[in-house]
Amino acid sequence: MSTNIQRIERGIDPAKYALYMQDVAQTIQRDALQCSRATLPPIQRDLDLSTLIQQVDFFGHFKHQIALNVAEIIASTDDRVLAIYLFDDSINPDAETEDNIPIDATIHLLVQVTSRSAALEAFISSLDRALTQQLNDLSLIALGQYTSILDVIPVTEADTEKRRGYAFSLLSSWYAPPLKIWAKEGS
Repeated sequence: MSTNIQRIERGIDPAKYALYMQDVAQTIQRDALQCSRATLPPIQRDLDLSTLIQQVDFFGHFKHQIALNVAEIIASTDDRVLAIYLFDDSINPDAETEDNIPIDATIHLLVQVTSRSAALEAFISSLDRALTQQLNDLSLIALGQYTSILDVIPVTEADTEKRRGYAFSLLSSWYAPPLKIWAKEGS
């Protein structure tokens, strides 16, 4: 089975690949910021990013938009990807307010695939490094410095059908079910 990942890895030297990943990460971040600013009232759109990122609604939209963009990139890179789910491991159904939740930029994705792939995992790792660097370069005190921004868990169709591991515990969660943010046509 041929994938875009394999074509990229065979046709590009490591230095060019790193530059490509930096460009992808920059595009993801820029698009997420533009989309998030567009949701604000016009008077707030020009506020400093360090001020905006501390607003729960803006930050939530920014993080969600990054997740959508990352899902599109992952799905377009490997044809084994069937669906991608966004989940939040910090959701506490017993919490009465959101005031006690610290800002966490980590994006948790469950990627349903037909089969596992070292190439896909390597691509995700490269994307994580580039995106983490891009967000760290924003130098936003509210975000701090991260060593990793993406928490991507691949699960196979077999895991889902047999209800094993994360496929079972996350996909069948009643309190905080994952949100399907991308699906292959026909899935």
